[in-house]
Amino acid sequence: MESKTIIVVGGGYAGLNAVRALQKQYARAKQQIRLILIDKEPYHLRKVLLFKAAVGEPELRVPFSCYFGDEVTCITAALTSVKASHRTIQVTYADGTTRAMPYDRLVIALGSLVVSPPPEQGGIPLTSVAAAEQIRSELKRKVEQARLEREPSRQKSLLSVTVVGGGITGMEASAEIAYWLKREAEQAGLDPRLAGVHLVHSGKRLVDNAPAVVGRRVESRLNRIGVNVLYGVRGTKHADGVLHLSDGSRLPAGVCVWTLGLEPNPVLKQLGLPTEADGRLTVDAHYRVKGTRDIYAIGDGARILDPRTGQEDAMTCKEAIPQAQRLAKIIAADLEGKEGPKHRSFMPLYCIGLGPEDGLFWMRLWGMNLILSGKAGLFVRHATWDAASLIGGDIRHKLAVRRAAKAEI
Repeated sequence: MESKTIIVVGGGYAGLNAVRALQKQYARAKQQIRLILIDKEPYHLRKVLLFKAAVGEPELRVPFSCYFGDEVTCITAALTSVKASHRTIQVTYADGTTRAMPYDRLVIALGSLVVSPPPEQGGIPLTSVAAAEQIRSELKRKVEQARLEREPSRQKSLLSVTVVGGGITGMEASAEIAYWLKREAEQAGLDPRLAGVHLVHSGKRLVDNAPAVVGRRVESRLNRIGVNVLYGVRGTKHADGVLHLSDGSRLPAGVCVWTLGLEPNPVLKQLGLPTEADGRLTVDAHYRVKGTRDIYAIGDGARILDPRTGQEDAMTCKEAIPQAQRLAKIIAADLEGKEGPKHRSFMPLYCIGLGPEDGLFWMRLWGMNLILSGKAGLFVRHATWDAASLIGGDIRHKLAVRRAAKAEI
């Protein structure tokens, strides 16, 4: 039987899980497939953990070679165009050369980018590993300046940090920074009570898609470690150690970190495929891109609705993983001339890390709110981070070997 070529573009959470799900789907199937993963980088980036790089040096880049053997062809290139009528795509390599590639089925999982404010607004947006490292450098510099300062009010200003944007990343970043800042201040011989973080949130409460009790619980636990939440205001500009707010007030801010959410990858609008007003691809209940039969899209770059309820999937890992698993079944059914499963929304839940010693997990179960916090909540949060990036014992071992090899060089 002739093998089919399935190309997955994008090695983020959705794309990575799509490749793994397709591997499992066809492990024992009679139909032979050729799997190709295309990404502009040779590694999977654990993007949701960028905030940890603002205070430490976690392993965020996992080479695709750690995940896949010879059964998956990994190509480092950028998708530049799609010719649906010819079932081909064009990719561009880092050296500028291009290549046309045919496919039988194409999966677009280009994901999203972190929103970045205009440069004139100052501060540092948490958009990349380099940005996280810049934040860490600034935090260390402010602690050192505070150590050399004798005036407590000046020390407090230097040790004040604002995080603008109260989504999950903002909550997790503010908690991690607050914990780190107090520890570093104490080690520098400073009063740790002088260190504090303001989390600026434009909404009326945290975790506004969950019951109010969840937001209150998160705020309470943030307060314990020195994070103060400001509601109903936006940051407008950071300059000279001060964050200006939309209501005209100001906050001391030795360092300002922007965590403004996500936006669909702008490349999606350049592919000549149907998109929504916000730039996400338009798909049906089987994740097929509108007007096509063999192109699919999942993850942050697709607007996906539950056909039963009309509920829209959010741009988070917890949606991308079940989408990827269902997509593998859909593609297998399509190649056999059958109808595959339709999209269904994932159960309502949230996992939030609240520093290196605390976390919160919420799920709606049997009409009740199940909430785990403390070590139990943090355990679940770590499990979700690892599950999203397919981190298991074998991957950890390979990463440990790579770290050891680097240390010897």
